[in-house]
Amino acid sequence: MRLKNLFLLLLLVAFGCKNSQEEPKEKKELVMAKTSEMAQLMNEMYAYNESIKQQIIDGKFDNSFPEKFKNIHSAVLTSPSDRDANFESFSKLFLEAQKAVFESPSEDLTANYNKAINACISCHEVKCVGPIPRIKKLLIK
Repeated sequence: MRLKNLFLLLLLVAFGCKNSQEEPKEKKELVMAKTSEMAQLMNEMYAYNESIKQQIIDGKFDNSFPEKFKNIHSAVLTSPSDRDANFESFSKLFLEAQKAVFESPSEDLTANYNKAINACISCHEVKCVGPIPRIKKLLIK
């Protein structure tokens, strides 16, 4: 019995203490994907609408329509094939809804703002569903 235990111990020591000199694996450099013009524009639209939301809630809305939003028709998409008739109609709808926010009487401001945000959601339901939960956070409840 002791001999068997000693033999097992020797096997464990022999194979357990194996001195492996593995060569370190070559580290691959992580490369971030470049943000498309459209993704960058949409992030700017998000930030701008986030600030508008807070202004509307605070009752201090005094902005004007950002002309840069019109670049939605020309900004390069992450996947250029996504620029189709649906995209064009949704982007036109969004711009009209967003402009209406800036032309709204104060009593219609919240409703028109939410229409603009819902225009974003409608497009994303068809094209790119990933950002929908984030966009929904812009709605004024």
